[in-house]
Amino acid sequence: MPVRSSFVLILLGVALLTIAIVVRSGLLARKDPGEPINSAMRYALSQETPQLSTEDSLFVDKHFSTASLRKSGLRFITHDPGHGDLIATQGDTLSVNYVGKLLNGTVFDSTSAHGAPFEFRVGEGQVIKGWDEAFIGMKRGERRTLILPYW
Repeated sequence: MPVRSSFVLILLGVALLTIAIVVRSGLLARKDPGEPINSAMRYALSQETPQLSTEDSLFVDKHFSTASLRKSGLRFITHDPGHGDLIATQGDTLSVNYVGKLLNGTVFDSTSAHGAPFEFRVGEGQVIKGWDEAFIGMKRGERRTLILPYW
């Protein structure tokens, strides 16, 4: 019995050592970790000024005509301006409730599904770029609809 246990421990140690060597050496790392896997996304992101498809652009213009447009392509509509003098700045920890939807209205994520508000440090790359851009400058209690482009 002790020989068998020793063999299992040695085998487990060799397996863990092999995994550690492979991970540390980067043998299985992607050659282009910042690039999207999908060729269509790579093409779209390679464009100087990416654009929404005509169909999506018409939909956004029709349903969100009052949205403010930023240079990055982010659009937002402020529903409630919030209160107080404090505004979110880079590095602040925010606690937000959200519902993520596709343009067709399909919900893909929400804080209610997770049971608690989402917390993150704004402006530090912990969330998608559109969120970092959209939340900087918001006041406590402010409510916005964000229309985030895929890029």
